[in-house]
Amino acid sequence: MNLKRVPSPEKRMEMEKKKYVQRLRFAVILVLILSFIGGCLGKKEVLEPLQPSKIKLVYQDEEAFYHDYGKYFSMKYPQIEVEVIPEVQVLKNLGKMIRADEYEAEVKKLLEKADVDVYMLDSGMFEQFAADGKLYDIGEVIGQDGYNVEEFMPGLIDSIKNLGNGKLYGLTPQVSVRALYYNTKLFKENQIDPPTNKMTWQEVLHLASRFTNVKQGNDPVHGMYYSYGDAGTVMFDIADSSGLKLFDPKGEKVLINSDSWKKAIKLATDAVRSEAVYFAPEEQIYPSENDFYNGQAAMTIGTTPITGFVRNNDVPVDWEVVTFPIEPGYESIGVSLYSLFAVSANSPNKRAAWEFVKFTSGPEMAHARSRTMSGAMPSRTGYLKEFKGKSMEAFYMLNVKNRDSIGGNVSESEFYRLFNKTLEGELQAVIDNKKSVDEAAAALEIKGQEILSKLQEESKKKAIGSSKEAHK
Repeated sequence: MNLKRVPSPEKRMEMEKKKYVQRLRFAVILVLILSFIGGCLGKKEVLEPLQPSKIKLVYQDEEAFYHDYGKYFSMKYPQIEVEVIPEVQVLKNLGKMIRADEYEAEVKKLLEKADVDVYMLDSGMFEQFAADGKLYDIGEVIGQDGYNVEEFMPGLIDSIKNLGNGKLYGLTPQVSVRALYYNTKLFKENQIDPPTNKMTWQEVLHLASRFTNVKQGNDPVHGMYYSYGDAGTVMFDIADSSGLKLFDPKGEKVLINSDSWKKAIKLATDAVRSEAVYFAPEEQIYPSENDFYNGQAAMTIGTTPITGFVRNNDVPVDWEVVTFPIEPGYESIGVSLYSLFAVSANSPNKRAAWEFVKFTSGPEMAHARSRTMSGAMPSRTGYLKEFKGKSMEAFYMLNVKNRDSIGGNVSESEFYRLFNKTLEGELQAVIDNKKSVDEAAAALEIKGQEILSKLQEESKKKAIGSSKEAHK
């Protein structure tokens, strides 16, 4: 009979220890192999170190470019040459009579033909170019360079990402933000409490109605003054504060026949009917005729600075500024993004192009812009705290909301150009008590959908035609 020798406890422990070490070595090797394979498969493009380079971009003209950015950029990056392709040539091509959508189309053609390294785009074109794969995703290189994006206005980076379907394709050095200005003297003289930050539109319009019978000399005082527009302007301002969307998420349907939109229509039309809101006549085109600057209006909506008059301290009124009206629970505001800088996905000089984009939205330019106040505000917070002794906190207090957009490459300017004619008529019918708010909202949704569907169909035909031309 064969007897198996049983190892001693010490021997068994030593054998188990050897097996454990072998398994551990195998696991470590396996992890290293998988990490290497994963790194090879998932490796993303990393921008190379900066070399002497030349980049191209489209700008208003060379003089404007060097005034706004070029002189600062060339001092920090003398090794990067910038070629400016003037956008003004578009005006020469189109002639004297230009529609907004025609100009937009011509600028788009220029950008596509110019083979630029850096794009400067408004929000609509930025969204189109991102969807078409023309822009470089700067998300990774921001992390690689440790570029600080925490200083930007709250919600701004998320808003830009929303334009790129979740990816960050660009940055903006400046924004146009609106706020509520008021005449401190008129409120004090009439013993009316002035507006405060984060008031609702209902509260602001109620304040405006208290000036209905007030006069300054022989002239009436306007509670809320608009230097342009009509009831539709007020309606859209109220909608902006409420986070209302005119289109569904796909941008295929008009959504104005809802309780929230009806509330905005009612507030706007009631305010116009009661004369709480006043619109300047179309012939009043000069800033010197602005009733707020002349002390004839208690409040007005404006950007910063509201005009060159404020910059030059020529406004004969003592003014203060508070946030744009809000809706409780929705403390956000839409901002104008008309100068989004992005790197072309096809650029052979991505590092140099990124350095330019990075610089234009960086701390140095934010500091410089806070000193010049040339019509817009730095997109970074903390650089413009006051102006002419007035606090600028109100402009940075609200979150930036995501932009409402139309799908299918439809020109927004063309949609609103056609839709606003119908809107003006329907709202005037409500003001004149010829239609109810319900009737107007229903009519606006039907007509708006007709306009949108027509423009989408035209866009599809153009896309098919362009595709056929490209394959010839």
